[in-house]
Amino acid sequence: MGSFPRIIGGIGAFVLAGITLGAAPSPAQAMPRLARAVTAVPCDPDALVTAIRTANGAGVGTLLLSPICVYNYVAAAAPGDALPIITGDITLVGGLNTTIRRDPTTPNAFRVLEVASGATLRVRRISIVGGSTTNFGGGILNAGTVVLDHTVLAGNQASNGGAFANYAGANATISHSVLNENSAGSVGGGAIINFGTLTMSNSILNKNTAPINGGGLNTQPNGVSHLIQSIVVNNTSGSLGGGTSNLGTTDLEGLVVTGNKGSGGGGIATGNADVSIRKSIVDNNVPDNCSPLNTIQGCVD
Repeated sequence: MGSFPRIIGGIGAFVLAGITLGAAPSPAQAMPRLARAVTAVPCDPDALVTAIRTANGAGVGTLLLSPICVYNYVAAAAPGDALPIITGDITLVGGLNTTIRRDPTTPNAFRVLEVASGATLRVRRISIVGGSTTNFGGGILNAGTVVLDHTVLAGNQASNGGAFANYAGANATISHSVLNENSAGSVGGGAIINFGTLTMSNSILNKNTAPINGGGLNTQPNGVSHLIQSIVVNNTSGSLGGGTSNLGTTDLEGLVVTGNKGSGGGGIATGNADVSIRKSIVDNNVPDNCSPLNTIQGCVD
């Protein structure tokens, strides 16, 4: 039987560095609402870098990316990232076959997107592909707020959270999206590692892999994961939780968890009693559906 590693180190330092104490500003002191410019971005990777920098400088912006376009990056625009770190309130909207990717032939390792603490990123109708980092979040690293809608994260890899890493204090909402064939190389979260608050609905975690825990999703201590009307299928872990692994709180409603593999808890594994299942199907996972046996109400082996 495997164990549930708690991942520590850089994350704690990163989050604590962003904490400030003090009274909230009064309405009179609050910053004025900024006008949101809408900018069409041609099918040119340098143009997208420039557009994000401009939107960050303005504080807000909506960028309309070109359809039938691959924004391909052979080198990082920011340290460790294909694109400038998101520091404002930025929306990226794609169209038919819009892709942002790290070039599959480049020897340079970098993730695709990073969101700073206090910033917001919304992504719609875009594929995020091929990110690679020895840190967290091969596709997206989030320390702020991220909303993904009709988005594909595929073929990304990282130490933890192959496609997506959600830091402590961060918020992520994923809907109508697919996370496919992503991988973690250190501990877990082949698709997602969550230290913060995650809501995923009407989405698919498919064929993601992790060496230890959580082939699809790894929820760490104090992390809260809500999965609604989604499918977790054909994910693999080298130890516990082929589909999902939990050390925080995981809530599953209307899920199908099937065809996942691990050494134990092929579907779902937990290190505590904070997993709930409602109106879901957890079946045909290997070697069992849930681990430890009889600790997850609603799961039958």
